[in-house]
Amino acid sequence: MSPHHSSHAQGLSLTDEGGAPPRPLMSAALAAQAGPLHIVDNAGLPGRALTSLHGLHDEAVRRQLAGMQAELDAYKAALDQHAIVAITDPSGRITHVNQPFCAISGYTSEELVGQRHNIVNSGHHPRSFFVEMWQKIARGGVWRAEICNRAKTGDLYWVDTTIVPFRHETEKIGGFVSIRYDITKRKQAEALLLDILETIPGGVAAFDEEEKLILFNEAYRDYHAGIADRLTLGMRFEEIVDLVVEREQVRLASTSPERKAAWKETRIRAFRRPTRPHTQQLADGTWLQVQERRSASGNTVSVRTDITELKNAEFTIKKQAEHDSLTGLYNRSVLAEALERACERSKRTGQSAALVIADLDGFKWVNDTLGHAAGDRLLVEIAGRLQATLRASDIAVRLGGDEFAFILSRVSGHAAVERLMKRVVRAVKAPLTIAARTIEPRCSFGICLFPDQARSKDELMRSADIALYEAKATNRGGYRVFHTGMRRKVEERERLAARLKADIGAGRVDIALQPQVSLVDGSHIGFEVLARWSRAGRHVPPQTFIPVAEETGLIVDLGRAVTERALAAARRMRDDGFDYGVIAVNVAAAQLRTDDFVEQIAACLARHDIAPSSFEIEITENVLLDRAPEKILSALVGLKQLGVLIALDDFGTGYASLTHLKQFPVDRLKIDRSFVRDSTSDPGDAAICRATIGLAHSLGLKVVAEGIETEEQRGFLASQGCDFGQGYLFGKPLQGTALAQYIDARPASGCRRMT
Repeated sequence: MSPHHSSHAQGLSLTDEGGAPPRPLMSAALAAQAGPLHIVDNAGLPGRALTSLHGLHDEAVRRQLAGMQAELDAYKAALDQHAIVAITDPSGRITHVNQPFCAISGYTSEELVGQRHNIVNSGHHPRSFFVEMWQKIARGGVWRAEICNRAKTGDLYWVDTTIVPFRHETEKIGGFVSIRYDITKRKQAEALLLDILETIPGGVAAFDEEEKLILFNEAYRDYHAGIADRLTLGMRFEEIVDLVVEREQVRLASTSPERKAAWKETRIRAFRRPTRPHTQQLADGTWLQVQERRSASGNTVSVRTDITELKNAEFTIKKQAEHDSLTGLYNRSVLAEALERACERSKRTGQSAALVIADLDGFKWVNDTLGHAAGDRLLVEIAGRLQATLRASDIAVRLGGDEFAFILSRVSGHAAVERLMKRVVRAVKAPLTIAARTIEPRCSFGICLFPDQARSKDELMRSADIALYEAKATNRGGYRVFHTGMRRKVEERERLAARLKADIGAGRVDIALQPQVSLVDGSHIGFEVLARWSRAGRHVPPQTFIPVAEETGLIVDLGRAVTERALAAARRMRDDGFDYGVIAVNVAAAQLRTDDFVEQIAACLARHDIAPSSFEIEITENVLLDRAPEKILSALVGLKQLGVLIALDDFGTGYASLTHLKQFPVDRLKIDRSFVRDSTSDPGDAAICRATIGLAHSLGLKVVAEGIETEEQRGFLASQGCDFGQGYLFGKPLQGTALAQYIDARPASGCRRMT
C-alpha cells in the first residue's frame, strides 16, 4: 500500500512523504479523550486551518511539526490499544473505523465504511433511545450511554459510548467521532448478579452515596407493590419513604400526622446509620425483616426477608404461652405482668383500678356428676360471660381449675366497681343447660381496689384472696370488697392456726363422746367422737377451728390425735367393764389421701387392742367428690377389708348421687339434723327422712338420725323404721364426769350391736 493510502488508513498526518496536503485527522476524537488539540488538515475538519507547508523552510518549525506528528501518532496508538473508534458523517454514515472496532464487530473496515452505523444495531434499545441521542448530538452536545450492539456473528456485545460532534471552519457540524469501550464482561457480570438477585426470595436494593436507588430486584418491587408505578432507578431513599407513608404501605400504631412523621424520621435515621436488623409490617399483613449495610464504597445495600410465617408462629407460641387453651382467656403467667403495669399506671395517674379473684361455686359437683366434658363447657361459658360483661380495657385471666381473675382498669371508685360487679354476678347466674341438666352457675368474688387498699402486686393478690375467702364464707355466689377488718380476721385465723398446731403437737386437743342409741329399745350402741379444744382456758367452737385445720393442712395431724384419744378412751371403758359399742371418728378427705392411712388405722387399733369391727369412720358427701376419687376409694376399700365400718354423714346436704352409694363401701347413712329438726312439722323434711330410710334399707344399709331433740321426733323416726338416733334427747357430747355418769346409768352389757 502506498504511503498515501497508509496515512489515510491511520487517519492522522501532518503531511505525506511526498509533501502532499495532509489527510483527515482525528482531532475531534483526541479532543474528546485528551483535551484540545488544534492541528487539523485543510479538508475542513475541526480546529484551525493549517496553511500549506510548501514554502516553509525553517528547520525549527519542521522539528516542532515532526514532534507534534509523533505525539499524534502516540495518542492514536494508545487509543487504538484501548478504545473502539469510529467517525461518521452528519447523516450517520461511517467514514472511518479502527482495528478494535473491526475486532469486536466482526466486520472488516471495507464492510463498515460507507454503511450507516445501525449496521450493528441489536434491537435491544427502544427507538426513543436513539431519537434522544440524535437530538442531543445534532445540537452539538456530547452524548454518553451504554449500548448493546450486535456483531456480524449475531453475538451481542456492550460498549460504553461517547459521541462528540466536530465542526467545519464554517462552524457547521461535519460529522461525529464515537469512542467506545468494551464493557461486555461487566454487563455479563451485572446480568449474572441480577439473575442471582432474582433467585433470592427476599427483596434486595442498593443505593449510592447520594441515597439514590441504583439496583433492585423484582421481590423488592413486589414488597412495594403499592408504589411500584413510581419506583424507578435514581429515586432517593427519602422519596421512597414519603411514598410508602403517603400510600399507607406500612402498618403504623397510629395514622396521625405526628405518628407518620415520627416513623419517617426514625426510618431514615436507621437507613443512614444501619446497625441491627429491624422488623416492619406491610399493609397487607406481611412481616419483613430489614437488614441494611453500608459498604466500603459508600453504597447501602438493603435486604428484605419475608418472616410472616415466623411471626405468625411467634404469635401462636406467644398466644399458647399466655392464653388458656380451654377458655381462650389469658392464663396465670400474664396476670403478674399486667398487675405490675396497672399498679405503676395507678401510682402515676392516681386513677383507681381493681383486682377481682373469682371462684366458681359447685364446679366439683358438675365435674363429678355430669362429667369432665360438662365441666369444661361450664368453664368456657363462664369465661365467655365474663368477657362479654367486662370492658375492652379490662383483662380477664383463668388462674387454673375453677378460678378466674380480672383487672378492672380505670374505675372511678368503690361505687363504680360495685355497679360493674352486679352486672358480672347477674351474667354469671343466668341459667344454662348442660348434659340435659339446667343449672344456675354461681361465682364468689373477692375484690381489692388499688392504689387505695394495696399498692404492690403481692399485696393486691393477698387482699383479693382475703376478700374471696370472706365472700365464700358470708356471701357465697356474691362478692366482697376488701377492707382492713378482713385482714385482721385473717391474721387472727393465722394466729389460731399457729396455736392449734402447737397444741396438737403437745397433746392438748381433747375429745367429747356423743351417745348413739337404738330407736327400737333405747339401748346404747356407740359414740360419735367430737374434737374439743380450749385456748387460754376458753372453749373454741369446732366450727371455728376445724375449717382452720382443713385450710392449713393441720387436719391430718388433728385427725390422728383424735383417733388416738378415741381408741384410748374405748380401751379404758372396756377395761372398766363397759361395752362402748362402736367408736365413730370423723375423717377428712386429706386423711384418706395419705398414702399409709389404712396402715395408720390398723396400727392404732392394734396398739389399743380394739377390734376393727368396733371402729367406724364417718365421711361427708363432699369427701366422695374429692379431686382424687381413686385414692379415696382405695383407702375406703382398704378400711373395709380391715373390718372397719364406714358411715356417710350429713346425707342429702351435698352433691353425692346414688352412683356414689353403689361405688363406695358404705355401711350406714346418717340423716342430717337439718331434715330431722322439722320432720314433724314440714311434710318435705318428713318425706326426705322417709325416703332416705327406705333407700338405705333397700341397699342393705343402717340409718342413724342426727339432732334428735324431742320425743316427737324420735317417735316419728322410729315409726319410719330408722335404726339408730343421736342428739340431745339421748345425750350431749360428754366429757369427764358427765361421761362417767352416762356410763354408770347404762347396764354394763346393755349395748346393742349395730349389725
